[in-house]
Amino acid sequence: MATQQGRQVEARPRREPAPFDDLDRLFDRFRGLGRWPWPRLGRRPSLWRMEEWAPDIDVLEREGKLVVRADLPGVKREDIEVAVEGGMLVIRGRRHEEKEVKEEDYYRSERATGEFYRAISLPEGVTADAIQATYTDGVLEVEVTRPKAAETKRVQVEVKEKGTS
Repeated sequence: MATQQGRQVEARPRREPAPFDDLDRLFDRFRGLGRWPWPRLGRRPSLWRMEEWAPDIDVLEREGKLVVRADLPGVKREDIEVAVEGGMLVIRGRRHEEKEVKEEDYYRSERATGEFYRAISLPEGVTADAIQATYTDGVLEVEVTRPKAAETKRVQVEVKEKGTS
């Protein structure tokens, strides 16, 4: 135990900085802005980083409908929830993953679990009954029927000179 400002604190061993730590922090800032296609530099993907996982989402238009596709590999259908909350299409769920490696000279087993959440803005006027979702082979597809556009009516407004009625 070490003493810091009159109180005892547990001393933690200092970790040597990895060669790419500064770049990782820089890229982490960009990852927060949207989908970042590259894994963290100098590190292999690992199950313990699962808490950061969010599914890849594609949003497109097909046959006049808004289509949202989410890649959810390894997620069971019963672990997925699709809802409309405050004008947003919300996809949330739970992912469980197990990885087991048996080699001649070693054995490794990892298990991880984590929740994910994605929210996509919906066009104004969409109702929950206009939404259908299917899940096949690890891909969730949500179809949203676009509401009919309100008819616009042109009204001519007379422009008068100021001071006259």
